[in-house]
Amino acid sequence: MARFIHSVLQQNQSVTAGTVISEDLPVNPLSHIFLTYKFAQDQANTQLTFSNIALMISKVEVLFKGSGVFSMSGIDMLACGIFIADFESWDQNALGDDNDLRSFTFIVPLTRSLYSPRECYPASTRGELILQITYASSFTQIDAVTSQIETIELPDASPERFLRMTTLSVTPSSTGELDIDLPIGNDISDLVMFGTTIPAAATATRTIEFAQILLNNERRFYSQLNFETMQNMSGRKRAAPGYHAAHVHRLLGAAFSQFDDVSAVIPANHILSNHLHLPFDVTGDGLYMLQTAGLSSLFVRISAGDTNAIRVIPCEIVSASRRL
Repeated sequence: MARFIHSVLQQNQSVTAGTVISEDLPVNPLSHIFLTYKFAQDQANTQLTFSNIALMISKVEVLFKGSGVFSMSGIDMLACGIFIADFESWDQNALGDDNDLRSFTFIVPLTRSLYSPRECYPASTRGELILQITYASSFTQIDAVTSQIETIELPDASPERFLRMTTLSVTPSSTGELDIDLPIGNDISDLVMFGTTIPAAATATRTIEFAQILLNNERRFYSQLNFETMQNMSGRKRAAPGYHAAHVHRLLGAAFSQFDDVSAVIPANHILSNHLHLPFDVTGDGLYMLQTAGLSSLFVRISAGDTNAIRVIPCEIVSASRRL
């Protein structure tokens, strides 16, 4: 009978802004890690801006002998959890009062299919696999933060492969086309991308105007895909996580005057409005996987509408035998 072990690695530990923490991860094959944060809202009579929750985390890394298996910011971690691992947290106690005690859970997936004995991180030796979290220099609208870190081990698993996701960061020097090299050697199932600027009001500027995939300088899979289509097709498997944006009820009467807010823009963009998802393995069976072995060049070509930051996260499917 197959088993999984869901256990606590860190229990209600106080989190201090500007610090870096490291934890040894379990030695059994590892499916995923949950990072749960409990905190008090430091904002009265209004909703906490949801992005401030993700912005508490500057970077999360899983390192095997110092080499990156997982590396990204808090907001990108949220995006990858939704797009790649099909995991979306339920925010708690979002009532809009000062000192409300709230919590939110992020996922660090080492597989696209949670609990899969075929795709998870292989067994390691104590001290080889490390979780490292870098917290932002300050927290906004949030105080009294504590963390709970929980791991899901698959002790009976003999994985064939695992998921590696590390971030490529680029700031264009000018507008127009630029090429971002993608890693060669492992299959790639998806790309998750972030562009700083998206259309707002009557302004159409977007940092990522379109994307193309070039293998050995020939267009493959995505000959050209425009921002608008990319943004809308990112929700092909699920509704947008829009409940994290503004949601206001108009209430009459003096007793509710503090909630009678006419300044909010309704509706608002969902929390992943700046993220784009480009899947290759669209059927989930490897039929359309981007195979990179033997290529001499592989890059995503982006047309930059401005010179703001771009992040690209390739989702590499790494053979367990190639872990090193």
